[in-house]
Amino acid sequence: MLGKTAERSMTLYELLGKMQPHARRNEFLFADFWTVMEKRGFGPMLALPSFIACTPIGAIPGIPSLAGATILLIALQILLGRRHPWLPERVMELTCDADQLRYIVEKVKPLAVRVDRFLVPRCFFMRQPVVRSFIALNCVACGLVMIPLELIPFMGLIPASAVFIMAIGMATDDGAVALVGVSISLFGFVLGVERLAALIV
Repeated sequence: MLGKTAERSMTLYELLGKMQPHARRNEFLFADFWTVMEKRGFGPMLALPSFIACTPIGAIPGIPSLAGATILLIALQILLGRRHPWLPERVMELTCDADQLRYIVEKVKPLAVRVDRFLVPRCFFMRQPVVRSFIALNCVACGLVMIPLELIPFMGLIPASAVFIMAIGMATDDGAVALVGVSISLFGFVLGVERLAALIV
């Protein structure tokens, strides 16, 4: 059985709040977020690495690849039917600058309040195993392509954004939003493969 959200659906504002490091902390530890959110299902788990990859933090060398690998691992577990996501200790011990992440989250929160007006539980067909598997496959593809796309400036933003939108849809039970993310992921995957092929040639 595919992983499901264990509790009520979240708002985007709540999700961003969980990503915000505690005050007086110099570093944001991935494991702290994981501990708080692991029972919320796979949506929030996919949201964190994809969100970080979409921010200026994602411009740091190695971050896009690491985010892509993390997305890949989480999405594969959806396909394997795990009820709760798991990641290696090496990933759990990752940190980033708390002040920078806190600043980014604070800037995005007002926009999240506006977006939340349009996020409502709908299109419940996305809870069907086949549909969830399709969404997970798209996340797998995005995670895979993010790793080599680090070689091309800003190209990793497309798959990362697609995963974040799909994750929002999963976390808020909004199937319509999840499908928007799927559409972007398909476009990003095709474009990314074309750019990588051109780079190789």
